[in-house]
Amino acid sequence: MIPERIPNLYQDRFLRLTENGELMTDVIIKLTHRYLDGKPAKAGKRSLSAADRDLDFWKASFWDDVSNEVFETEAFALALARYLQQNKVTRPGWLQHLVVTAPVALRRAIRYSQVFLSPTESHWKEIVGLDLGSAEGLSDFIKACEILQGENRQFKDTIKSIEAELKRLTPMETLVYASLFAFKHVVYSLGQQELRPELLDMDRADASRVDFQETTDAINQILISKLKTSVHSDFFISERIIGESLRKHMSSLLFPSSSTARAAEKCLSYLDTFERLVAAYLQFNEFVGRTINCFCFDEDYDIRFEGDRLIVFPRVIPDESEWDRNGKKLGRLHQYWHFRSIDEFIKLGLAFERFGSPENEESNRFAWISAIRTKLELTEIYGLDNHFTTEGGVKVDLLRTLLTIELMHAFYKHGYILPYCREYEQTGNWLAALTVFSFAGLIEGEIRFPITFAERKAKIARICNWTSSEEYPNGNKQMTEAILDFWSNDLKDLSRQLREHEHALKPELHERPILKIGNYLFQLPWMFAFQNNVTAAVNNLRRLGRNREELNLETNRIEKRLAETFTEFGFNVVGNLNPPRDSSEEVGEIDLICLRDDHLFVFEIKSGYIRKTHHDAWLHRTNTLRKAALQLKCELSASA
Repeated sequence: MIPERIPNLYQDRFLRLTENGELMTDVIIKLTHRYLDGKPAKAGKRSLSAADRDLDFWKASFWDDVSNEVFETEAFALALARYLQQNKVTRPGWLQHLVVTAPVALRRAIRYSQVFLSPTESHWKEIVGLDLGSAEGLSDFIKACEILQGENRQFKDTIKSIEAELKRLTPMETLVYASLFAFKHVVYSLGQQELRPELLDMDRADASRVDFQETTDAINQILISKLKTSVHSDFFISERIIGESLRKHMSSLLFPSSSTARAAEKCLSYLDTFERLVAAYLQFNEFVGRTINCFCFDEDYDIRFEGDRLIVFPRVIPDESEWDRNGKKLGRLHQYWHFRSIDEFIKLGLAFERFGSPENEESNRFAWISAIRTKLELTEIYGLDNHFTTEGGVKVDLLRTLLTIELMHAFYKHGYILPYCREYEQTGNWLAALTVFSFAGLIEGEIRFPITFAERKAKIARICNWTSSEEYPNGNKQMTEAILDFWSNDLKDLSRQLREHEHALKPELHERPILKIGNYLFQLPWMFAFQNNVTAAVNNLRRLGRNREELNLETNRIEKRLAETFTEFGFNVVGNLNPPRDSSEEVGEIDLICLRDDHLFVFEIKSGYIRKTHHDAWLHRTNTLRKAALQLKCELSASA
């Protein structure tokens, strides 16, 4: 009995398209893009995994005879990078063949894949064993990879060694030391700009914001690493357990006595270790950002050797980088939305409304304006409506959701950060200032520690009036609960996900700044006071919430609003056009076609989130934007 042939989906499509008269090179490039886009998703009724597509794509026979034109494409380098990142499929002799026929493509793929940072991977071992012959530049390139591999390992070994000194700390205690660190090193440098606005220096303020972002990134990495090794019991806490931890790791430092001297000494030792760990992460992140990422993802950088030392350098040093220019554009846009929000605040009739007690009125008014600012951006740019549905299935008011985080920002800035900064200016010592500030809180019956906590039910009751309306004059409890959950990061669930899936989606501290442990919600006053709430809202909804059911509706709203805008400016507009399908092309829907003065504009609309690193931007360019460009090419052909 002859066994049934298992079809190779890419090879079969190749044969079908070439039989229809398409050039082999064009077909292979099309199939390469198809592979990069994760297509096909199914074979008949059977769902295909990434491993299934890897196997079919790299085992296809058309690779036996490929033109240099294919090897020279960006798509091939990206596809080859994926080949190097997986270990289940091997094409014997393939990499050695590329050393001779496509050394530039091989070099780019090694950079894109970062396979050299994983020295135990089989494909890297194969690369190290290649006969490089006279391939131009490959020998020095592999040498550079090995140097970067060694430096990367040294940074990681240093971090691992310091983390071992803090292994006894629970996630909650790690947050305590993160907060002590922040009040020692971060709070006054940023808070004084609010305290003394007349002395504000814009360059210094921008540098402080960058330092804050880099520091919070490092602290977030420390927390993520801790959660990966946490045990189940770390997340079962009570008020007694919290009290004991705070006495051991904070109170003995803030309120010293002869009986707590040893505990305070231990606390200072832990804090010193935490400072070294933050410094190690900062150095590692700088190495990744300025060396690894430039080496791997920036075509404008090259390498040279000074003895055994590797130098990664820009071929041309511009007066201002594109990245910096885009940052300035975002800054201008932030001002635009702020001015828009003031206009909207007045139009809503809120200009002469009272916002709480006289001492809080100014900050509460600013919180409303800030919430309106973010709402305008979310509705006009990201397609949200006045309400959205949370992961728990509760429909909540968008403005109230944004107002909650802004009111928390105002509370911590004016109730914690600025009073601490005043004490710092009086004492000149971070610990003395924190002691005076915390003790004053106790006298007033308030717990004003560098980290705050409350039982979830108590927190809901405390802020329920923030959701008051004509229908719910005392606040909407269900909505308050849903809003708190929207801004909360359940550390127990995240710990489980990180242990089960190495590449699980990880919330940044600012994206979900309320940290849930057991039945308690923890907040870091310094985080709320200085974080960017626009980025927090956008990325919570668009990055962490990328699988929300309402996402397609939001994209449709973006397309509709853009179409209306073009119509207002005199364009003839057609939206959501589905051209006849060509057997060889998958055109799909054309989002927007606009015509005016004999000029035709075709738009493919993609909506994302706010990215913060060059690597994130590169991934966006080589995935979402690459796919959009390919769609536009097909759509232009279909609309011609």
